[in-house]
Amino acid sequence: MDDKTKEIVKKVSVLYNKYGIKSITMDDVSRELGISKKTLYEHFSDKTELVLKVIEFIGQEREEQFCQYKKQAGNALEELLNIYRFYLQMMKEINPSFEFDLKKYYPEIYSRLKQMRRNKMLEATLENLKKGKKEGLYRNELREKIITRLQLLRVESLSDTDLFTQDELYSREFVEEMFFYHLYGILSAKGITYLNEHLELIKE
Repeated sequence: MDDKTKEIVKKVSVLYNKYGIKSITMDDVSRELGISKKTLYEHFSDKTELVLKVIEFIGQEREEQFCQYKKQAGNALEELLNIYRFYLQMMKEINPSFEFDLKKYYPEIYSRLKQMRRNKMLEATLENLKKGKKEGLYRNELREKIITRLQLLRVESLSDTDLFTQDELYSREFVEEMFFYHLYGILSAKGITYLNEHLELIKE
């Protein structure tokens, strides 16, 4: 992706997240960005390609941020605490209609996004569980491969449930409960002690 295309994609990602995907037409993009439609179509064949590029851009940006949080962690539990803080911050910027529009109007792109998220979550969760066991912060007897898939199942099922409203799913209270539910299921006594001593890491 060249610099000009990346600049357009970055600005459009802000529009999509603010207003949703469906409501923003190529005319809107052209007007809001102050470029001609001819220039816009020199970079993207149609809106579908633009949406795809936006999703790829957001994915890459979040992956880079995710890696930074991992690098800053001294152990597996601190890594989870950092990622939790990152997710809370990300929630403030997420418009639920963005993903709703993507799922409804661009199912193929949504499917690709879901598979990409799945692969990354499986890899990151399994790696974290193995690391935490070695460090003595997680229960030595836990079966990390099963826990990894259970965690993914829990996260993926949220997109299909009617037990919670969208506002509840995107609330801090819900995310906090889900996070600590996972933590207390995997922590050893050493891990619980460490958590209690470092709760300030996730306070704002």
